[in-house]
Amino acid sequence: MFDDFIDFVTYTCFIDRDGKYQLTMLHHSSFAPLSRSMGPMLREEAFHLFTGQTGLSRLVRAGKVPVEILQKYLNKWISTGYDLFGKDHSGSAARFYRWGFKGRFDEATAKEPPKDLERLNEEARQLYYQEACAIIGSLNQLIPEGKPKLRAPDMKFNRQIGDDAGKFFSVEGNLLSHGDVQAHLDRVLPGPEDQKILQPIFREGNWMTAAAGPA
Repeated sequence: MFDDFIDFVTYTCFIDRDGKYQLTMLHHSSFAPLSRSMGPMLREEAFHLFTGQTGLSRLVRAGKVPVEILQKYLNKWISTGYDLFGKDHSGSAARFYRWGFKGRFDEATAKEPPKDLERLNEEARQLYYQEACAIIGSLNQLIPEGKPKLRAPDMKFNRQIGDDAGKFFSVEGNLLSHGDVQAHLDRVLPGPEDQKILQPIFREGNWMTAAAGPA
C-alpha cells in the first residue's frame, strides 16, 4: 500500500482525518458508553494527524520533492478519503442520526438541523474537503513564489462509492471519455516514473527538514 514515506505522511494526514470525522460523529452519540469511549480514540487519532501534517510541511519546506509529484500523492489519498464517508444518499446514515446513535461532525456548532438526513454522509464529505483545502492552503504558503501550487482533487475524481462511482472525471472534475481514463490516471497518480525521480532524492538525503525539538 505504501511505496515510500511520502505515501505514509499523506495517508496519515488525510486518511486518518476521516477517522477523526467518524469518531467525532460517534462522540455525539446519545448512547453514553459509546460517546465516552470516543475521547481516548480521538486523542490517539490526533497524534496520527500531527505526524502526517507536520511531515508534509517538513517535506514542502525542504523543497527537494517536485511539487508536481507531491500533487499526485494528494490526488491518490484525498480521493480515497472521499469514498470513506460512504454513499451520497444513505438510509443507514439517516437511521443512525434519527435514533441518536450518531451525530454530525459539526453537531456542537451547527446552527440548523440537517435539511436531508439521507445526505449526512455528503455533508461530512463536504466538511472534509474544506478542511483538506485549508491544510493544502497552509502548505502552499511554504512553496516559493513562481512554483506550482498544490490543490485538492475534485470530489468527483476517482470515486468508487456514491453518485459518481463508475463515472470518469478528471482530477479537475471534467468528464472523461472511457478511452482517456487510464492515460489520465497514469498522469495524475504516483507511478513507476515518479519513483525513478524520487529514489535519487531519497538517497541524497535532506529531502525533509528536521523535526522541531521540544521548546
